[in-house]
Amino acid sequence: MTSRLLALTLTAALAGSTFLATPAAAQVHRVVQLDVQYDSTALGTAPGAATVLDSLQEQANDACRYVRPIAGAPRIDEACAADIVAKAVTKIDDASLSRVYQSRIGGVELMASAD
Repeated sequence: MTSRLLALTLTAALAGSTFLATPAAAQVHRVVQLDVQYDSTALGTAPGAATVLDSLQEQANDACRYVRPIAGAPRIDEACAADIVAKAVTKIDDASLSRVYQSRIGGVELMASAD
């Protein structure tokens, strides 16, 4: 297995809330830096690309997990995770991975900038 690292940085607006926070003040902004690891030898086939995409999603979910201050329940910021996956797919730039990604999101064009 050839493992590759892809460094991604993004600013996530986490939907954390505090006891007396107004809706506009309920978001917490933070920078997420993530070294995404993937198996480059799996790319090139649809099943391999699907495995890589699943791995990217798991890593993104882990990076975007937070605990709500009041409830204490762990949550995943879905927008943060989606942004990480979109940026990773864009940066990896593999046709099979892009096709699998497009099929999962419903054929919407990749909109993430590859910052």
